[in-house]
Amino acid sequence: MIRVLVVDDSSVYRMLLKKMLDAFDDVEVVGVASGGRDAIAKIPDLKPDVLTLDMNMPDMDGMATLGVVSAKYPNVKVIVVASETKNDAERAVLVLEAGAFDFVLKPKASDVEPIRLLREELHPKIQAAVSRSMFLKRSHSGLKNRKNAPTVVMSVKNSANKTIPPARPARFKPEIIAIGSSTGGPAALHEVMPVIRGDIHVPVVIIQHMPKLFIESLAKRLDSDMSLHCCVGENGMVLKPGCVYFAPGEQHMDIIRSGTELMIKLNDSPPEHHCRPAVDVTLRSLALLAPSVQTLVVILTGMGTDGAAGAKLLSGKRCWVIAQDEESSVVWGMPGETVRMGAAHDVLPLDDIGGRINSLVSR
Repeated sequence: MIRVLVVDDSSVYRMLLKKMLDAFDDVEVVGVASGGRDAIAKIPDLKPDVLTLDMNMPDMDGMATLGVVSAKYPNVKVIVVASETKNDAERAVLVLEAGAFDFVLKPKASDVEPIRLLREELHPKIQAAVSRSMFLKRSHSGLKNRKNAPTVVMSVKNSANKTIPPARPARFKPEIIAIGSSTGGPAALHEVMPVIRGDIHVPVVIIQHMPKLFIESLAKRLDSDMSLHCCVGENGMVLKPGCVYFAPGEQHMDIIRSGTELMIKLNDSPPEHHCRPAVDVTLRSLALLAPSVQTLVVILTGMGTDGAAGAKLLSGKRCWVIAQDEESSVVWGMPGETVRMGAAHDVLPLDDIGGRINSLVSR
């Protein structure tokens, strides 16, 4: 049974979240709290596994509450429940970078079925958060120093039970870097992107599962924290070397060739993997350009399997795929499926990925 503490200064949302979570056999709402201080005081007695956290509370906001919870109760996973406003988007990105597990959007007044919308988003993330905690407990005793570990090359087995290592492309020289991420992505991107050298001569595209305002806030944060220029991609925008382009929230992003240049083409086709933007959409567009355009694919932490099929497609077209390892991933869904499909040439801890990107680009 997963023990959940609901934290929100709105009695309406506390009731809504409790009502929704009470419907699941594997969840027990062990209590509710009207603010950060109230929640922190209740944690020792209630012993929650997961805490749902409102961003805007008068006594102690979400960021301050997360700081105390992370320091005093590191085993309690925090899922942010944020409004789709510019203010909440900026705060939520900060909290995600600081270690919150994931976030869900509060239903709008216009939503016809707010409980259904929350159920489809929140329950799977609560389950994933607890699964991550269990993995960390199991692996804690086996932790090793990863700093001196060699590059890990993974393989998969076919139906005949034979090991098939992914073939490394000869004379690989990337002309574009494509990064896909989801749950845990904001913090992972802040770990990887500042390491990438400012003089790389290729563009970078990032597909992160987030709504529009949250993507804009994340891109702005990254732009201020790294040497590369970072922005949200726009339709018809030509990709420039040394620049980073986020797929905008609520639209897919294709990469097409325009003469000798690469260009962004946005589209409103249906969501894939319940996501828009989806990583696979962008990777499929790059596969159409391969092998004449070589892509370096990086699949970071995230729930689900988005990006794995696209990475597999590109790995067979003289492109290179890096997947984040399980140990450093918040959720080893997307990178794990990439490994299982035999698409990953490198499976690396998060703190090695930026350096690996630099070495491949400078080859």
